[in-house]
Amino acid sequence: MVLNIILGFIIPWIFGIILYLKDKKTLLVIAPFMAVWAYAVNETLFHLNFNRFAPLNIHDDLTTMSINLGLYPILGCYLIYYIRTKKTSPYVLIMIFTLMTTIAEYLGLKFGMVTYDNGWNIGWTFLSYIPPYLTGYWYYYKLKKIGVFNK
Repeated sequence: MVLNIILGFIIPWIFGIILYLKDKKTLLVIAPFMAVWAYAVNETLFHLNFNRFAPLNIHDDLTTMSINLGLYPILGCYLIYYIRTKKTSPYVLIMIFTLMTTIAEYLGLKFGMVTYDNGWNIGWTFLSYIPPYLTGYWYYYKLKKIGVFNK
């Protein structure tokens, strides 16, 4: 559980503070949206018994709270930050972030921090990361159109 908190919350929020110093608006606006996505996706997958995070003897809400409030929102914020600051296609960045997040989960799977069941696999994991990143971008895009992200 301590490892979940360190890897899923403390380390990501160190990077979140760094991002906050560079781009307050992205962090303050995008992080809550991505946290809602993280909770929605993870709770759905857990209740369908597709995957679990260690330690397995603790209720899933407790084991994933750190990543739902840390890792996933901060990754979503960095995605939007890079979309805003780089000349790369947003969709290419979305695929890069999806692949990087999938690789991170694959490492968690190999080290026993994540388990899969009911036919879930790393391919489904990859696909499960696309909707949050994609809608995070669309959310940013709509906010930009109405002037929230104008410089």
